[in-house]
Amino acid sequence: MTAGRAALLTPAGRGAIASLLVEHAVNLIDQQQLFTAINNQPLAQQPLNRICPGLWGRKDGRHSTEQIVACRTSETRVELHCHGGPAATRRILEDLAEVGIDRCEWTELVGLAEEPSHSQLGVELDQALAATTTWQAAAVLLDQRSGLLVGALQRLATVDWEARHQVAGELAGLLEWTDLGLHLARPWSVVLAGPPNVGKSSLLNALLGYGRAIVWDQPGTTRDVVTGSTALDGWAIQLSDTAGLRTTRDQLEAAGVDHARQRLATADLVVLVVDRSNRLDDQARALLAEHPSALVVANKSDLDDAVDQFIPETALPVSALTGEGVAELADAILERLLPRRPEPGTAVPISARLVKHLQQAEEAIHEDDEPAYRAATDACLR
Repeated sequence: MTAGRAALLTPAGRGAIASLLVEHAVNLIDQQQLFTAINNQPLAQQPLNRICPGLWGRKDGRHSTEQIVACRTSETRVELHCHGGPAATRRILEDLAEVGIDRCEWTELVGLAEEPSHSQLGVELDQALAATTTWQAAAVLLDQRSGLLVGALQRLATVDWEARHQVAGELAGLLEWTDLGLHLARPWSVVLAGPPNVGKSSLLNALLGYGRAIVWDQPGTTRDVVTGSTALDGWAIQLSDTAGLRTTRDQLEAAGVDHARQRLATADLVVLVVDRSNRLDDQARALLAEHPSALVVANKSDLDDAVDQFIPETALPVSALTGEGVAELADAILERLLPRRPEPGTAVPISARLVKHLQQAEEAIHEDDEPAYRAATDACLR
């Protein structure tokens, strides 16, 4: 017999309503008299997909009851909706634990219905949609979840091998959206880096629209990576302010510089900030050489310009103090991260697992290996 499990679906904290999902425990809930429906029928006899108000808790005079709404969504699953906040959900989960129902994370239950047709791809779509934080990403994911992505993958999986080169373009088109697809459920990482005292923290605050980082006119103020989340034109971005990159004997500052370099190594985009009002020193010039693909920002454009041949002509003039050029910088960041946006109806791969199998399918076409191609495309649809 499969063990019962329960998961909290709504985020922790206070709210109007909280929702839980319980699996393989409908009969046990009835046996233990944990739920009394307003129509006095056992939970196992309630119609599927119909809400059923009632009371949670044994009527033994020793425990209080909670008003809840139950809804059976399958023969083995029931959703429980109660008052928001931790008290009600904690009480329900504790009652379930007392009768042997284990608590688990929602990702272990959502999408994993008993129907064999529900694939890992379906689970990945559900999880990505739950994790996304912006309307732009949600719109793309809803497109995929509507059957668009599955349809594209099924066409690849069922193509006649003699016509395989006809779908090679469609396969390549899918993979073109890999970077965007992998960022639908997680933000793009943009790291502000540069020498000390060039205004990185002020620039972070200007882009976020609030004072996230401490600003001071002494070099070395930022000792660790400071992050803040925002959205640019509906796309989630995580901005990171880092310690000024320089050689230092201060152990604490040196640790901050080391953290900054680690963050730079994994960034989706490096924004290299220099001080437009001062000539660049050797360390600043070395940073420009180390990061040739960085988006260079010449901050402090409100001050007199110190002509310096080492500052690229393409550097964006910005003043974090006055706000001049900040909107243009936001546009430039987005243009670097998303030079193209998918039109509605475009299939987009949404997980690293899916991208890996699509790349295997593409390689199989190049190597004229039908068994490998079939295995890869079948794996996409699992």
